[in-house]
Parts: sequence; structure tokens; C-alpha cells
Amino acid sequence: MRETIISLIEGESENTKLDFKVEQYPIDKGNAKKGEFLKDMCAFANLSSKDDKHIIIGVEEKNGTAAGFRSIAELNDQASYQQFLNQYIEPEINFEYKELLYKEHRLAYFRIFDNSKGPYLFKKEYRDAQPKGSHYREGTGFIRSGSSTRELKRDDFEKIYAERSAIKDRSSDIDFNFSIWGFESKELRHKGYIKELQVDVENLSNTSIDLDVELKIYHNKWVSAKCTQDLEHKFYNENKDKSMFAYTSHLDKMFPPFILKDTNVDYKNYSDYSIYELMPTKGTHTSLRVKQKGRQADIFNGQIALVFSRPADIKIEITVRSNDFPNGPKTFEYDFPQDDIAEFIDPMDL
Repeated sequence: MRETIISLIEGESENTKLDFKVEQYPIDKGNAKKGEFLKDMCAFANLSSKDDKHIIIGVEEKNGTAAGFRSIAELNDQASYQQFLNQYIEPEINFEYKELLYKEHRLAYFRIFDNSKGPYLFKKEYRDAQPKGSHYREGTGFIRSGSSTRELKRDDFEKIYAERSAIKDRSSDIDFNFSIWGFESKELRHKGYIKELQVDVENLSNTSIDLDVELKIYHNKWVSAKCTQDLEHKFYNENKDKSMFAYTSHLDKMFPPFILKDTNVDYKNYSDYSIYELMPTKGTHTSLRVKQKGRQADIFNGQIALVFSRPADIKIEITVRSNDFPNGPKTFEYDFPQDDIAEFIDPMDL
């Protein structure tokens, strides 16, 4: 990406997909120029091109080309921009904001990408606190036109909706597979009534696909779904308390601290079901990318633990979101029959 941004600085002039800014967009409350950020991001997101769009910060332009540079003293964080944007614009706009060191100058850039759910509009009125500040009505939208920005017109709306309807629905390009395994961690490997549910996803197409994935497992009288790491921590503490070294100076040597790892899985437990949501890693905007004709194994990183009191049917729902699903999220339903479960559980363990 660094090479791409440098190439834009050195070889491109401002155009529909590129803008130069001398200073960062202000994010502090009450700044009269704060609304400009909303307008510009909305305008780039509404462009129909699938190419990345860029706003490069710290560049002084002359006749549309980079003519000088002004270093950024303190970089604003992406999360603050995202929060402000989500407060006023819908749907959510995908972007990243990163620092770039160029010829001893501290610059930054916005990359606006994968925004195919337009039109992107103000979901509520925005008015700057300053008398001469920006004012945008609810339902207003903007779009880039050359190197400038203008308000969306009827023709723009018709074009955006026509392009959305032409997007191929790729929900049939993915398939999920399930398998049940015993655990290998020392806290769980001897507890045969607790099994790992492994979920694999396969991309059947010749094009990679980005996904956000959420899995729901329904509880019943005989089985419940837990978070693996939570169970490991629980049994670690129980073993520690029962140890013959519990009240001796040798305890810390026999039981080093249990370290909770970042598994990128958000677990929530409710009375009737449990939900596992795969979270994006730092610097990404979707939780999972599956390569063309590729298979991603154990996408929930071993964090789905099934606790049995006897073999029983399991009902599973997977909700998948993707920019390649023009009709919205797709829910896949699966039933794991009791007879299949019985093959993996020794009755002596129950």
C-alpha cells in the first residue's frame, strides 16, 4: 500500500478517486470544519467504481498536483473518525486511516474501499456549532464529480440502484462443514463429555470473498454451548485450588498464571442459545477472507465447546454478511443429528 500511495503523490493529480488535503480533518467538538469530513467520505463512498479511493493528508497541491508537504504533528485515530461517521452516515462506510512517512514528512491517508451498499446518506441532520459551519439535511448525499464534490441528483440515485441490482449474489459460492473433536489442552483433554465443534468454510468460486460470520447454537436439555477458553480457565482454577500445593510456596511453579489469549471470537451466552461472532483482526474490516477455491479450517479458532449430559440433536444457524450478498445477510441452518453425536461420545464419560 505504501508504494501505491507514493505513486499517487508523485504521478497523479486530483481526480474523481483522489483528493489532497493539507491538514487532517478536525475531530474535536465544535470545530467549524468538522462536517467537511462527513461530506467528503460520503462523496467517495457513493462512487460506483470498485477501485480504491484515497484522500491523502499533509499534501499542498497546486493545479491539482502535489507541490509541497506539511507534516502532521499528532495523528487522529481511525476509531474516532469511524464513530463520528457512523453517527451521521448510513450504511456504514468501509475505510482505513493510516500514517505514511514520505521524504521525512509525516503524512496520512484515507483508503475508502468495498462500499457497494449505496446510496450513502445523512441519517440525521448535521449542523456545526459555529454560525458559518456546515449544515446537511437528513437524507442528503454527495458524490465526487471530477476533483470536486456535489450533491446527489435523481440520476445518481437511479444509477446507484441499477448497479446494486446488477451485483451477482455470491451466497451460493460458500459452504460450511462441521466436525466434532476432543480437546487437547490439559484442562479439557480428559473431560470426554466436552467436545469441540470445528467449523470450516469453503469458497467454491474462482474469486476470493470477504465475510463476516456469526454462529448461533441452540441449547437443549442435554447439551449447551460454551466458550473453550472460559472453560479452560474455570478448570485451571479448580485444579489449582485442589492441588496439594495450594497452600505452599510451590503453587506458582506448579500453576503458572493462566493467560487469556485474543482469539478474535466474541462469545455471548443466553438462556436459549449461545452466539459466537468472528471479529476482524487489527487493520481489517471483515473477519474472514477465503481465497479462490480455498478452504479455511476452524474459523472460530477452537472456541466452540459443547457440553453434553447425553448425545442429543444440535441446531445451528450461521449468519454471513458480505458486500457480495446484495440482498443482505444470508442465514444457513444446520442440524447435527443425535446419532452422529453418539459416535463421538463414550457413554462412560457422561
